[in-house]
Amino acid sequence: MYPHATLDWNATRLEARLAEHPDEVASRVELARICLSRGLFHGQPEVQLPLALQHAKKVLSEEPESVDGMVIAGAALVAMDRAEPARKYLDEATRLQPERADLHVALGAMYRAQADRHLAIRHLETAVRLAPDSWEPHLLLGRTLGERARETGETRLIERSQFHLVQALRIQPPPDLLQPLMLDLGITCLLTQRYAEAEKLFVRLKEHQKYAAVARKHLGQVAFALGKYKNAIQHYRNYVESHGEEANVLAQMGLAYLHLRELTRAREHCNRALLLDPDHLVARHALACTLIEEGQVTEAMKVLRTTLADFPGDSASYLELARLRRRLQDYPWLQRALQMEVESYDRLPITGGDDAPRVITRKRIAILLEELRAVGPSSIPTVLAAIDSLEDEALRFFLWEEACALAGGHVADDVASRLREPGHSYSVPLARNALAAAAWLPEPALTAGLNVTLEDIQRQTVERRGNQADIAAHRRAVEQERDVARAHQALLLLAIATRRSRSARQLLGVWGKDADPDLQVAVLAAQVICGEPDAQRALLRRGQERGAAHLVEKLIAVVQPSGRVGVPQTVRNAGDVHCSSCGRTGAECTHLLSGTQAVVCDVCVQEIAKDRRKYMAPDDALCHLCGRTQMETRGVYRIARVDVCADCMDTSLGVIEREEVEKFLRQW
Repeated sequence: MYPHATLDWNATRLEARLAEHPDEVASRVELARICLSRGLFHGQPEVQLPLALQHAKKVLSEEPESVDGMVIAGAALVAMDRAEPARKYLDEATRLQPERADLHVALGAMYRAQADRHLAIRHLETAVRLAPDSWEPHLLLGRTLGERARETGETRLIERSQFHLVQALRIQPPPDLLQPLMLDLGITCLLTQRYAEAEKLFVRLKEHQKYAAVARKHLGQVAFALGKYKNAIQHYRNYVESHGEEANVLAQMGLAYLHLRELTRAREHCNRALLLDPDHLVARHALACTLIEEGQVTEAMKVLRTTLADFPGDSASYLELARLRRRLQDYPWLQRALQMEVESYDRLPITGGDDAPRVITRKRIAILLEELRAVGPSSIPTVLAAIDSLEDEALRFFLWEEACALAGGHVADDVASRLREPGHSYSVPLARNALAAAAWLPEPALTAGLNVTLEDIQRQTVERRGNQADIAAHRRAVEQERDVARAHQALLLLAIATRRSRSARQLLGVWGKDADPDLQVAVLAAQVICGEPDAQRALLRRGQERGAAHLVEKLIAVVQPSGRVGVPQTVRNAGDVHCSSCGRTGAECTHLLSGTQAVVCDVCVQEIAKDRRKYMAPDDALCHLCGRTQMETRGVYRIARVDVCADCMDTSLGVIEREEVEKFLRQW
């Protein structure tokens, strides 16, 4: 896209030629592009960007319709932080030649400089589509996605950033750009918890004098993330010795000392960080935690309250304060705080942004509910009372769900302990409670409760019903007890089915092979809950045989999962599975996504991704993989009569990108 090799020689050659032929536009465009490349990528912005602009203006004076001149002038002005004059050149270039990769790179850089990363990403994605084999758009898109990811915390954005940085490295940029690219990639490895790869990248960077200090700082972050706190401190200390003190580094050293329980040193480093930056939140938080560990609870509370007075949206400090109150068993404080936050919610203005008053209050309410959950079911009346003082329906529903979760969690604890010994505790009431609390019970606890043997039934017959007078009465008692055990198992199968997991489906398949006729009905009902169409048909046949088809239909309508939204499954190396769009089998592509109504291969997904506007589906389209509508996702796209939504595309593209990153880092 831009020239990078033998720039000095080519610039000298072109300058000599223009000295002889000053009106030769093609040579001046080439020289302007060289100056722009030097200014953008090779560390000479102060001199080369004005030269690029000067040559571009000369080109435009000779040829006013020269799009090359417009793009170079616009890009140079963007890099010189002169967005308004740049916009005029770039808008005109867009009117004349909208499908130019270097134009979209310049527009992406302009919006990135203005902190409008949404538009910047859109233009840089277009540049990547138009010039997939150029490293420049990949580099800028990777960096912009990384910046956006740090704003939003979205893991998918970090993965995309990493993928495009890897693409830039694969295309092999000039040697003088390799180190900054390695730094960017190492930071994304940190964010995606690829600590081994991050460490290798930063160790290599440490060999370069210009990047040695920053590499040591990031090696400290790697060591800290891996729990190697002494190593982290050593790396941070080396950074401070060569680079000087920074509040961030000192605060991180304070946290490392805190983990090592060297509390005096932790407090010292936190205070040093606060001398450099009194508003440093990590240092304030680490200092409060250190004071708590030292037993200086009053001082710790003072630090936390001061922080919240200065920064009301600091969730970490509010969490620490609420947690401290719970540790001190100051439950009335938690209850009053919840009531106060809930009562204030309706009076707060409705505004957007992460620092909006309602957003902050919702986070505080969530923190308080988490601490009250740890207190136990005695907190249920407090949560229910808070609902009565609210008008906002969304928050009322949220609190109601929390009250149900508190009650369900309490029931689940009791049920889980009794299910550990099903041979002694099996009963219909126990299984009914397990079904009611299934959302809060781990699946292994539910499956363990199924283990009721014939010996258990015979033993419980005697313990629960006493010794019978004759053999016939004993057999009747055993049969009655077997019915109780079967009912217990049937209800547990339904409870397991509500989880709709792959392991639940496998377990039901095993039980369906060996179950007696009565329990077989429960297995079919459970499979209907999991969304198995064959089970639904079999259950309807059973209902028709017994004259209860209408009742079965009503029950199926209640328990079967919605056909609207599902979770597509990744399929690999399946020669008998075909893409519904192009017909490829799993053996002819990297992977397929199997959904509710269709199967789509990764090749078709990548085809859509090249130009999403080309494949936009009608407004009433539903994703054939998950059932989402245009209103429930960022877009639905149609390729050969198959509709795929943006979320399912992200799933498929994410698989491809993660594998490419993994392969590149392993080889590189």
